[in-house]
Amino acid sequence: MTTKKPTAAEALGEELTLEHNGVTYTLPPSDEWDYEVLEAFEEGRISGFLKSLLGTKQHDAFKATKPKVADVNAFVEAIQKAYGILGN
Repeated sequence: MTTKKPTAAEALGEELTLEHNGVTYTLPPSDEWDYEVLEAFEEGRISGFLKSLLGTKQHDAFKATKPKVADVNAFVEAIQKAYGILGN
């Protein structure tokens, strides 16, 4: 079961800022996620989730860091922590 504890920024409906591997990302509050983001997240499609959540420019910046699977997993975990998502 996935539970959610909102962060202060999200509780106020503000964007979240997350720094990972020297790149700063701006993420929308989860209540503003497009359906594609939600669907990819719930289905566990990590690359689709990241591409939909980050948008083209930020996704390209992430890919430019040449992430390995461990880096992708760490990034997704950091995103989950930023949103206060606890789960599987």
